[in-house]
Amino acid sequence: MKSLDLKNSIYGYIKTLQKMRACQVSDLFFKIVFGTFILLFLQACAPSLYHVNLKYEPTGKFLKLEKSGPDFLVTVAMFNDIRRVDDKLQLGRVTTVEGSVIPILPKNMKVADTVTMNIREYLFESGYRVSNDIPIWDLREETINKGWGKILVGGNIDELEIVCDDSFPMKTYRTKAKLHFVFADVPEKRIFYRSSVESSASLEDVSFSEKVLDKQMIAVFSDALEKMFNDPATKKGIEDASKTKNER
Repeated sequence: MKSLDLKNSIYGYIKTLQKMRACQVSDLFFKIVFGTFILLFLQACAPSLYHVNLKYEPTGKFLKLEKSGPDFLVTVAMFNDIRRVDDKLQLGRVTTVEGSVIPILPKNMKVADTVTMNIREYLFESGYRVSNDIPIWDLREETINKGWGKILVGGNIDELEIVCDDSFPMKTYRTKAKLHFVFADVPEKRIFYRSSVESSASLEDVSFSEKVLDKQMIAVFSDALEKMFNDPATKKGIEDASKTKNER
C-alpha cells in the first residue's frame, strides 16, 4: 500500500512539474510574441522623415538700430553649404529605440537657402536696407560684382546639425551650429572682416516630438546669428566700410 502511495506521489509530482514547465513555456512564448508585436507596431508608426523649422527667432539679445536705418544697401550672398555630410538636404537624424535611423530635413527649403533667407531677414529687422538680389559668391575679392550695393555679406555653413537618440526612458538631443561670415566693401572690392561663430546645446527629456527638435534647432541657430551681428567688431566693420565711397 505504501508502495502504491509512493508511486502516486511521484507521478503527481511529475505531472505538476510538467504543468509548471508548460506554463513557463507558454508565458515565455507570450512575452516573445507580445514584444515582437510592440516592436512591429513602433516601426509601423514611426515616420520615414522628420521636418524642423530652421529659422531665426529674436531673444533678449536682439538689438535693433536706434536710428531709422542706414542709407546704404546691404546684399546677402547665398551661403555656401560646406558641411561634411553625405546628404546636404539633411539637418540631422533621429536614432530610434530599435536602432532605426530617421533623417531630419528643414521645412520647405534647402539648408543653404534657409540660412541665407534668415540672415537677410535678421538684417532687415535690425534696420538695414537689404537688397532683393541674392548672388552666388565664392568669397574672393576678385569676384565681387560692383552692382551688389555697398556692403556684401557672404559665408560658409561649416556645421549645422541636430541629432536625437530616442532611447528609453530618456531622449537625448544634441544641436550645433558653426557659421563663417565674410563682409566686403563692394565698390572697393575689398573684404574688410571675417569671423566664425559657434553655438551648441544639449537636452535630456523623457518625451520626444518634432516640437522639441524645432525648439532646439531654432535656439542654437538664433544664438549663432545674434553672436555674430551683436559683436562690436562686426558692427564697427560695417559702420567703417559704409563711410568710404558711395555705392555705385
